[in-house]
Amino acid sequence: MNKLTNDQNIKNLKKRKILRYLIIALGIITIVLSILSLIIKWSFIFPLITFLLMTILTKKRESIPIKLSKSIETKRIEKAIKKQKEKKK
Repeated sequence: MNKLTNDQNIKNLKKRKILRYLIIALGIITIVLSILSLIIKWSFIFPLITFLLMTILTKKRESIPIKLSKSIETKRIEKAIKKQKEKKK
């Protein structure tokens, strides 16, 4: 894997953020179209197309490399540990 400069990392993070919003929007549209296809008897092709687009965008998002700093990773781990402790109480 190539080393990422800070500028490249920021661009990649912005791309991933935009793709995340698109994936969420397509997921909601897929659910709505699926319900409409069941209720109104629309074709099942429309939710299938949106699902395929969502899957393609998800794979593209996962293929974009990013470099996380150690502090971000440790914060995530600490958050997960804190949640586990709260669940046990």
